[in-house]
Amino acid sequence: MKNNGLRACACVIIAALMPLTCRADWYAASEAAQKQDFARAFALYREIAELGHAEAQENIAVMYINGEGVKRDNVLGYAWAAIALENGGGEAAKGIVTQLEPHLNPAARARIAQVQAQFGKSALEERLLPQITAASVNPTYCKMRSVANPDNFFPSEAKRQGISGTVLVEVTVAHDGRARTARVWYSLPANLFDEAGRQVAFASTYEPPKENGVAVACTVRFKVRFAVGAGMGAATREQEEMIAEVRKKAEAGDPSSQLTYAFLLEMGPAMNDQVPVTNWTLKAAQAGISAAQYLIGLQALSSGPEKNQAKGRVWLQMAADAGLANAQAALAFHLLRANSREDFGKAQDLLEKAAAAGHPEGKFRLAALLAAGPDASRRDPKRGLELLAQVKEEVDSDPTFFEIRAAAKAMMGEYAEAQLDQKQALQKARKLGWDLTDSQARLASYADSKPWTGNFFVY
Repeated sequence: MKNNGLRACACVIIAALMPLTCRADWYAASEAAQKQDFARAFALYREIAELGHAEAQENIAVMYINGEGVKRDNVLGYAWAAIALENGGGEAAKGIVTQLEPHLNPAARARIAQVQAQFGKSALEERLLPQITAASVNPTYCKMRSVANPDNFFPSEAKRQGISGTVLVEVTVAHDGRARTARVWYSLPANLFDEAGRQVAFASTYEPPKENGVAVACTVRFKVRFAVGAGMGAATREQEEMIAEVRKKAEAGDPSSQLTYAFLLEMGPAMNDQVPVTNWTLKAAQAGISAAQYLIGLQALSSGPEKNQAKGRVWLQMAADAGLANAQAALAFHLLRANSREDFGKAQDLLEKAAAAGHPEGKFRLAALLAAGPDASRRDPKRGLELLAQVKEEVDSDPTFFEIRAAAKAMMGEYAEAQLDQKQALQKARKLGWDLTDSQARLASYADSKPWTGNFFVY
């Protein structure tokens, strides 16, 4: 896969993110309408209309007027047409509003106001749309001190084939200025450079903020570029033509093209486009595309204000409910931050679903809960070891892999084996410059033939 296959790469990313089934999206609704299955079409359009999709709002307005798939109701037709116009709706919505406006009585206007209060633009912004600024798109809660050289971690097979790539990685940094978790949001080409991107994050150093003079954990997100020769430089003429084609489809309202275009803007060759990536991703999310809902959820959760985080949880939950393993793992990660027994239980349920779908991070974090989670009734250290074995190649560069394995063995009473794994964890953590206090305490516990329970990760 060469760099001139950018559209194919972006489509692979989307395919990797998409679940096999989904709750409702623009394509399923349109297909139902074409088959004249109006009841199903109305239900699907209604679901994404409530997310702010203008064309879906316009369509259910028309269906209310015509009595297609729903009992005819001119007042509700007017209400949804008016909402569609707030969001850029077209001639059909305008025609409904113009035709019915002179005939509305006070009772009808009261019903319309009620619908607008629940689903109108202001209500949508309050309930669902994150307020994302330029600063929040690239948060700097942590400062970068030194970035490891990506060439030191370049996958040999990619280099042999002359493949360049980019990884967007989010890093949680401990008080010692070293990465404890490195989560790949997405990459181009999909999956090829993920582990290399994580290794760069672990080998880099950071400057966490201080509270009352004491360094505290923080988060930073950045791109790691792996370049062969010119790498991902300026777009070629062929690439520009392909990108223009994708943008044309995106502007025409095709949700998959909107998400593809967002990926190309974010990860592809340099382009002169002033439209924020988030806008295109949000359009796809409002069309019911679960991969886009996942990305909007991540963006909102990492953009600061609690109101944004609440909205981010809603978007992630939509994608998780649709069966998207990435969203299930990401939502679990967020819940584990709360460090409460109830949230740990919800997180474990989500990780079970992600792990069942084969998601590596889901398996890794589920293994940690099975080995040493707070709920004794849900621990299963033997199964935790089985899950770790399945993801060894992806995560054994992380000292936490050996920490979890040690805890699982200690929980099974295999304290000598636990000490060997814990010493491996200490050795790897020392090379990465980690504060070893907690790891040494766990080793002492195993030396005293005592199991350990708790949280391995910094959230």
